[in-house]
Amino acid sequence: MAGRSPSPSQAGATPNRLKRKAPASSAVASSSTSLGADQAADEEDIEELEREVADLGRRILEHRRDAAARFIDATVSRLDALRPPACVEVPVEAQSAAGASHAEAEQATLEKLNMFKSKTEANIAAMPNLLEKMKQCVARMEKVEQLNVNIHPVFQRKR
Repeated sequence: MAGRSPSPSQAGATPNRLKRKAPASSAVASSSTSLGADQAADEEDIEELEREVADLGRRILEHRRDAAARFIDATVSRLDALRPPACVEVPVEAQSAAGASHAEAEQATLEKLNMFKSKTEANIAAMPNLLEKMKQCVARMEKVEQLNVNIHPVFQRKR
């Protein structure tokens, strides 16, 4: 009795509120006209549901297109807002006082730009050597793969 569920007549049992389909034997006993009406109603319900699904699919596609356009517009406007002004104009009165600091800032920026340029040129010059080393490594790996050697499972990659 421990494995059985309580019967509905026992105290504490919750009533089943779900509607149940009629057993197959009662469906056979009903008249053919009611079956035809039920099938027609079911077909109408199915067609209505299919129309609703098609409408929802169309609305989802429209929303996706609109959301992408809104996202692009918001990103562009945000980047425009964050962009510093193209030309910073210093008032004439502040030029004499801040002339030295402004020149120092420009000099520091120029040095950073030259350092970046030299590093970039060095990286570009080193690229052929790096490419050659990569080709050699790939060739060695292919050579090891072609050897039919049993590798201990500890050293094999899990997939």
